[in-house]
Amino acid sequence: MTREQSYNIALEKQREVLRYKKATFDAAMQNLQKTNPDFAKINSRLSFLGAQIATVAISGDTATLEKLQKEMTELSSAREAILKMASIGDIVYDCNVCQDTGYVGGKICDCIHTAAKELLINDLSANIPLDSCRFENFDLNYYPQKSADNTSPRKYMTSIFKMCREYVINFDPSKSESMLFRGNTGVGKTHLTLAITYELLNCGFNVIYGPAYNLFADMETEHFKEHTNNKYNAAINCDLLVIDDLGGEFVSPYIQSLLYNIINTRDLSGKPTIINTNLTMAEIGTRYTPRVASRLFNYNIEEFVGSDIRLLKASEK
Repeated sequence: MTREQSYNIALEKQREVLRYKKATFDAAMQNLQKTNPDFAKINSRLSFLGAQIATVAISGDTATLEKLQKEMTELSSAREAILKMASIGDIVYDCNVCQDTGYVGGKICDCIHTAAKELLINDLSANIPLDSCRFENFDLNYYPQKSADNTSPRKYMTSIFKMCREYVINFDPSKSESMLFRGNTGVGKTHLTLAITYELLNCGFNVIYGPAYNLFADMETEHFKEHTNNKYNAAINCDLLVIDDLGGEFVSPYIQSLLYNIINTRDLSGKPTIINTNLTMAEIGTRYTPRVASRLFNYNIEEFVGSDIRLLKASEK
């Protein structure tokens, strides 16, 4: 689901609910109008008084105006009493700011921003473990205090963890740097990029996340079978593009060109990209092209260390 799709869905859901509320209210009012003669008479008289008051107000006849206004107030009270007895109240809106229209002053209401954000997060969570990959549950205890070479993987990964949190806090779609997370399988690359993705989505940024094999396969299918480039355009225009597990996809000449174009276009427009990979820089240059590797050399490259956390967790069971 793209950000645009999430907004369209959120707006349509809001409108559908509003249509239902109005239809239910109108049906109840029409039924009361037919079945309660007093209610019908009051409505007719109130309509007449409204026109009369407008005319009298212009004439300046204060005494008549006050008399008509008093009658209108009494009839309005009687009407409200009938509505209360019939258990018919005003429409209760989910959002009192926009009254469920989705717009305030020609701009999209905050309720739609929130709903669209939740749709994106839920859509992403349906395909990947977004809920289990947050900053709050990134456990640094799985990284040893000291390794055989007398370095501290935990201290090193703590600095990467803090850097990722600061990246979210200071994120700017036109200024934040691109990052390449490199390391063996299971050392936390996907967890931290998903945590970044969740936090930025929750802040309302347009983030596209996906494993390389899914992103590129979808773009290739769309380009050659559907003759559109919507997913490609979304990838180069979003606030942040996250490509997970680069190297896990089937590489064709088209994929090589696609990857270069995405990286180069986003780089030229100043839009940040985060890429995770198990490949070395030399392997990237061989698998794709030296041009791709040279672009990635300009990224902030972080080398993840440690043992496969998934295996460590499995051994605890």
